[in-house]
Amino acid sequence: MRDEMIFEKERLPHLTAFLFVCMIWGLSLVVAYDLLGTGMPPLFLIAVTYGIGALTILAAKLALGTAPAISRDDLRYGIFAGLLIFAAFGLQTVGLVYTTPAKSGLLTILYVLFVPIIISAIRKRPSIRSIAFASVGFAGVLIMSGVAGGDASLNTGDFFTILCAAAFAAHFVTLEKFSPRLNTMNFALVQMTAAALVGIAVSLVLEIDQYPNVDPAGSWMGLAFMGLIVTGLGFFVQTAVQKKIPSTTISIMCCSESVFAMVFSWSLGYDAVTLPLLIGAALIIASTVLSSAYEKRELIG
Repeated sequence: MRDEMIFEKERLPHLTAFLFVCMIWGLSLVVAYDLLGTGMPPLFLIAVTYGIGALTILAAKLALGTAPAISRDDLRYGIFAGLLIFAAFGLQTVGLVYTTPAKSGLLTILYVLFVPIIISAIRKRPSIRSIAFASVGFAGVLIMSGVAGGDASLNTGDFFTILCAAAFAAHFVTLEKFSPRLNTMNFALVQMTAAALVGIAVSLVLEIDQYPNVDPAGSWMGLAFMGLIVTGLGFFVQTAVQKKIPSTTISIMCCSESVFAMVFSWSLGYDAVTLPLLIGAALIIASTVLSSAYEKRELIG
């Protein structure tokens, strides 16, 4: 029992750091929504933010001079994780063109259910507690589905966002499985670079006719926030944290991202405060706290 308490104290800084990242990610939905509203193409936005994120991590790597050279495994697993994160954020950002920041945050956290499904698919049975706590969080999702005046119907943006949740879940599991054996900075750098390169390639094919609508001078603050803080700092922290915290716990903690997204969305007038949203948010917070306090921690080997 004493050893478990010591382990919990050792994990507290990781949990606190990741909760801060979830708050930043919640705010990022509102920032991305505003950037898209200026006419910026969604895949171009992803390419630029991940490009800035990659340059941020590269600058830190060169400045510190402590990270080893990028290994073959860093490249192999980093590119795979980068493709997953491009798919996840690409689908989420395209979805934001058609839905609101609050509803995007709401549907994105369906990865709470997808993570145990993926773990089961790779023949690792999730704990009963993880399923129970995920169910509490998902109950909050169902209650909050009355967002925007009780209309629970799904539009095109909502469909893309549900697909993004599945991609996020696959990314969480990938980080948990591979990050313990890799250098954190190198792994994050390869992920960011892969996502940026794929993003610009796909954007050049699908969105080049929209480039004249981009206003770099009016968007630089939002792009800097998305690239430096949301992408560079955020995913470096996530990659580091998942050396110690299992993906089931991470996915449930990420439920708080939707709560933060809704708070920012409410405060800026994108969505109205409703009782279902408040009740759902409370359940999501409860699932996060319960998971952090009681879930059996068992990393994927």
